[in-house]
Amino acid sequence: MPQLDPYIAFSQVFWFIIFFLGFYVLIVRDVLPVLARSIKLREKKVGTGSASNSLDDESITTIAQTASTLESSLKDSRVLLASISTTSSDWLESSIKDVNEKALVNVNKSYIKTIGELKGRSFLIEETIKQK
Repeated sequence: MPQLDPYIAFSQVFWFIIFFLGFYVLIVRDVLPVLARSIKLREKKVGTGSASNSLDDESITTIAQTASTLESSLKDSRVLLASISTTSSDWLESSIKDVNEKALVNVNKSYIKTIGELKGRSFLIEETIKQK
């Protein structure tokens, strides 16, 4: 009988074992973890009939952690912005003072000198006009 021929039967058994092991590994590695997670999630959703189930507890914990993280981030941001504001105000004040002391002093002196000269000329012109 050809079904019992050792060469044909060995080849069929060999390929059956290879196919079966490949299929087994695929199922164990990819399919079963997904099914196990799905079953656990359904059990958490349904719960055991108690007042609060573990999925609600987990969501409450997650929300509390998120709120705490956001509050600490907001506090850090406020502190950082306050320090940046203070630093920039100090820098601006010192820059304005340096510019006033170095560049604008000469300009102010020449402006006051020019104003004084103009007032002096106008005073002299008025005095000469009054004398005539």
